[in-house]
Amino acid sequence: MDVDCNTHPPGEAGAISARTLILDLMDTGSPPDFSTRDLVQAGAAFGLEATGIRTALTRLRQEGRVRALDRGRYAIGAKAEPLQHRILGWREVQSRRRLWGGGWLLAVAGPQERANRTLWRHTVRALDLEGFAEAETNVWVRPDNLEGGPEGGAAAMRRRLLALDGAPSLLLVQATALDEQREARFRTLWPVAGLAASHAGLVRRLAESAARLPALPLVEAAAESLLTGREAIRAILRDPLLPEALCPPDALTALIAAMDAYDRLGKDIWRRYLGT
Repeated sequence: MDVDCNTHPPGEAGAISARTLILDLMDTGSPPDFSTRDLVQAGAAFGLEATGIRTALTRLRQEGRVRALDRGRYAIGAKAEPLQHRILGWREVQSRRRLWGGGWLLAVAGPQERANRTLWRHTVRALDLEGFAEAETNVWVRPDNLEGGPEGGAAAMRRRLLALDGAPSLLLVQATALDEQREARFRTLWPVAGLAASHAGLVRRLAESAARLPALPLVEAAAESLLTGREAIRAILRDPLLPEALCPPDALTALIAAMDAYDRLGKDIWRRYLGT
């Protein structure tokens, strides 16, 4: 799933690009690879021309995000594997949490990181995906409550940011004993109520879509299930995984459970649509 892309209502013109569709399908890991015919047929569900699918496939191969197999099929490429690994783990994201001791992770950016616009864009995206919020000019912060292994939270987070194409020179440190004003302000940087409401809204949409899909023509059901499911997974992956003291996990737990059921339904629809 291309977690950077915006989603649109099912059936809307331009709802998904050929590039995003190919990556979305391959990111599911089920099936592990697709033929050109599969991808062209998938594109037809969204009104995408075969030439557009083939052009996107060629470009993705050149970028290393897709690789060709010996038997003329295509699978995820090395360049896209870190993000695919992250996407495939959406059901277990909450297992990344650990008991919060009150510390923080601070990412500090300087002129070196901002000089390259493309690198800086990737760095901001990586910080966003890892639940950081901009606290002050050039300073991003998140609670140090994620599993870090024996090396600690900062070392593990540094690896994750690098895997998401963040700037290697970004300063990332663990911080404790902040002044009272910063401590209080940092705790309010995330829109907790809005996040819970958004998750609850997606749970309702998943239920409504699941009830509607069986009555739809197969091609329409395939398109709707992919668009609706990708929006839910995008929300799960972008949840900052805050400690319970800052944000109760109930809304995210409910969304993951709802998406788990919807995912099984969507995959069955796509197997039938592609004839696999």
